Amino acid sequence: MKSKKWVVVTTAVCVLLGTSVIAFASNPIKLIINGDERYTETPPQIINGRVMVPLTAITEVFNKIVSYNANSMEVEIRDPKEKVISQMDNIEITGKESEDGIYEHLQLVTDQFSRKLDGYNVTNPTYAPEIMSVDLKGDGNKEIAVILTTGYGTGVYISELHLREGDSGIEIPVEDALIAMKKQFTGTVTSKGIDMKVNGHHTLLTNDKLNTEREHWFEEPVIGNIIYYNIENNILKASAAVQISPGEFIGELEIIYTYKNGIFQVGEAIFSQDEE
Repeated sequence: MKSKKWVVVTTAVCVLLGTSVIAFASNPIKLIINGDERYTETPPQIINGRVMVPLTAITEVFNKIVSYNANSMEVEIRDPKEKVISQMDNIEITGKESEDGIYEHLQLVTDQFSRKLDGYNVTNPTYAPEIMSVDLKGDGNKEIAVILTTGYGTGVYISELHLREGDSGIEIPVEDALIAMKKQFTGTVTSKGIDMKVNGHHTLLTNDKLNTEREHWFEEPVIGNIIYYNIENNILKASAAVQISPGEFIGELEIIYTYKNGIFQVGEAIFSQDEE
């Protein structure tokens, strides 16, 4: 159970109300921070004539970490500590841990530069940011590829790819893999099975090759939102699973990136059927 943490708004920022004033649940006290209304799990309340505000609502605004020790009966407020969360040779990614279970305020640091890295990463060390230093352009200079994990769970894995120039840390644009795949892929349910069309090429999966009963199929095969990035022989690739029901994946789509006109562009998607 999440404990409720309260802070008494006092002195310069406090509003002292008479004990005769009652805040009804149907008309809760609004919390306004920098002109914007902030919604909290437990709204501000009037207790003994003072306005009580959830402590986390205040600490989040000032980028503080709050914790409660039930044994010592202590509430601690501290600054988030910047730490190295991933490292490869002379390349580091640093971040500050938030109470939401993520590292934010990420920085990409090398011997030559330190640059802000947009996004965040989960704190689970199993999903620490992946760092690769490779020559993806083929010009003899190495780029830095960073894969962040922003979410995970049963059947869920959400990642982000960031590419930077190896000598300066300047970001290199990358086309969105999932959008490209969805443009190139269509599928229909037929009496014979699943007919898929990828870049004009048809692949038919007959009913006898599918494990899930037909009544449990989706209306059409779908591409999952889970994108896996990998680099093989200095070539950037991305893949995503194709499924016809919540529990059956029939194969995957893969695309290969090429560098052209200052951006890594996606090529044609290729479908590979899962082995039976």
